[in-house]
Amino acid sequence: MKVKLQFRGPLAKKLQDGFIEIELEDDANLSDLLVQVIKRESDVRNLWSSPEVIDRDAVILCNETDIGLSGGLETELTDGDVVIVLPLIHGG
Repeated sequence: MKVKLQFRGPLAKKLQDGFIEIELEDDANLSDLLVQVIKRESDVRNLWSSPEVIDRDAVILCNETDIGLSGGLETELTDGDVVIVLPLIHGG
């Protein structure tokens, strides 16, 4: 399945306007997605070392819903989902 990941804030300028498409296994969850993007993107890896650190430092939305309402990092993903990572300190 393909999932679109969008970063907001300063990281967006470094990552093709903040959008990344990632191919995942059909049974992947949000943590799996974030592990893949950390491995793939050095700019992300320079800021965050794990999905748990991203979750601590950012608001994460899956299809416009805060992941705190949908299972946190264990939120199951489906083909076409859009995940947004909004750093808590992101500038204006």
